[in-house]
Amino acid sequence: MANWASTSYCIEGSKVNLQKIYKIIDGFMTEKIKPNDEKADKSWEGNILERLGASEEQMKTYYLRGFIQTYELDNNILRIAAEEAWGVTDFRKVLEILMPELIIYYCVEETGCEIYQTNDMNGKHFKYNFLVDCCVKGEYQYEEFETKEQTMKFVANLLEKEEVTEEEVEDWNDEHQNDDDYINIHEFEYTE
Repeated sequence: MANWASTSYCIEGSKVNLQKIYKIIDGFMTEKIKPNDEKADKSWEGNILERLGASEEQMKTYYLRGFIQTYELDNNILRIAAEEAWGVTDFRKVLEILMPELIIYYCVEETGCEIYQTNDMNGKHFKYNFLVDCCVKGEYQYEEFETKEQTMKFVANLLEKEEVTEEEVEDWNDEHQNDDDYINIHEFEYTE
């Protein structure tokens, strides 16, 4: 069974192209358009690529194991949230082949294999570089931060301290390994 990653896409391009993609996604999600393969889920990313003209070879060659959860077209940005197997799939690669004028930013979070990646190096759409997911005193939190300093200040506040080091967080986690409390700090890796 796959570990499912949460992938967010922000796609820039011409209004015509973005509306075309949006209408195709909406058609599948509202079941106005049926998948070519009757066994395919309506939210499968491959449906969109096939409808946009992906070849049979592209569909077989590229890794396409993702399912659209939400989508919106707002201010000439198409935003898609998807669940993808093991990390970011080749959905964006095939979309870039089919529509090379698009600019596709993504951010992926997969906690099981600790994959935290984005290609948005300048923070245009995904402004955070760090993520804290934790449970302290039975309270679960999931917070994103732009800087390491902001991250560590947040963690210090959780632990009711003025400041805290990463080593102290590791020690705290060790002390709480037999209960439900934990603090995980993740830094996003930049990829192409």
